[in-house]
Amino acid sequence: MKNIFIRLFLITIVGIIFYACKKDEVKTVLKDGQAPELTASKTTIVLVDTTASDTTIIFSWTRSNYGFKAAVRYTLQIAIAGTNFTAPKEVSMGNSIVQKYTVGDFNQLSVIQGLVPNNAGQLEARIKSSISDSIPAIYSNIVALSVTPYLVVINYPSLWVPGDYQGWDAASAPKISSKNANGIYEGYVSIVGGTHQFKYTSDPDWNHTIYGWASSTVNGTDVSGTFNTTGGNLFVPGDGFYLLKGNTNNNTWSGAITTWAIIGDAPTLSNNWTNDVPMTYDAVNNVWKVTTTLAAGNFKFRANGAWTLNFGDTGADLSLDYDGDNIAVPNTLTGTRTITLDLKPGNYTYTIQ
Repeated sequence: MKNIFIRLFLITIVGIIFYACKKDEVKTVLKDGQAPELTASKTTIVLVDTTASDTTIIFSWTRSNYGFKAAVRYTLQIAIAGTNFTAPKEVSMGNSIVQKYTVGDFNQLSVIQGLVPNNAGQLEARIKSSISDSIPAIYSNIVALSVTPYLVVINYPSLWVPGDYQGWDAASAPKISSKNANGIYEGYVSIVGGTHQFKYTSDPDWNHTIYGWASSTVNGTDVSGTFNTTGGNLFVPGDGFYLLKGNTNNNTWSGAITTWAIIGDAPTLSNNWTNDVPMTYDAVNNVWKVTTTLAAGNFKFRANGAWTLNFGDTGADLSLDYDGDNIAVPNTLTGTRTITLDLKPGNYTYTIQ
């Protein structure tokens, strides 16, 4: 019995010593850990789409030191300046200490993080260094970046829409596009003034194929019909921002007037998906805008107070999709914000500024 007691006593003593050593070891790691030092090849960046494949910025950092040999994991974090890295873009780097970005990749990252195309915005970058989920990470210095991203616009096959509303100038006419290059075109065109007559042309001139009126049916503010290459002028019933369509496979066309709004549980005036918050058309920049108060939540764009035409963001890449996923508003974008809806043909996008 005495021997058993002695053995239990010794085991207890050894356990206490082991626990104390282990505890001291954790304290040493946290006290003596040396954070990495982050540098960037440049801190002011103006991105241009013509150099999308070129390297624009290189992040590099020194290795952290924990006072003993350890398998260190590095994570590059990039966030909107002033947000304290509450919602950063994180890139797992493993044991690497260099990260390069092309113009195109860094442009996409900047826009997804919330920077407005063609405007200088502020980002911050830092390195997170960790060796275990049970041991607090250590962080590098913060590098401030001024970044001006660009709007990515893809030129799809198109039909131009010259009319008397813009002086019949084919070279400067708006267009509708075929995103799938299948002869089915659509686009949003503001037709205001004149007699609201127009034609579709295969090129921004009058020297190629011209599509004109063959038949039409008017239903309120909307119109639909057929066209051919010898007909008169197409037309819409009145002033408005129209969704125009054209199908060169079966020679049909249509025009439907639209007004746009946001709705959801993020716009406080929407009252939890109950009310539309109307947007205003900016004729100078050809975009729709609304300045309103946002809470953390979701919203979508929709036309004419109904769900027949609505946009969401499937993929969270600022590119809009018909009937797409709800658009998330994180805590970093709450408060008074200006939301812009840009319906360039084939390139439907939005920003929250």
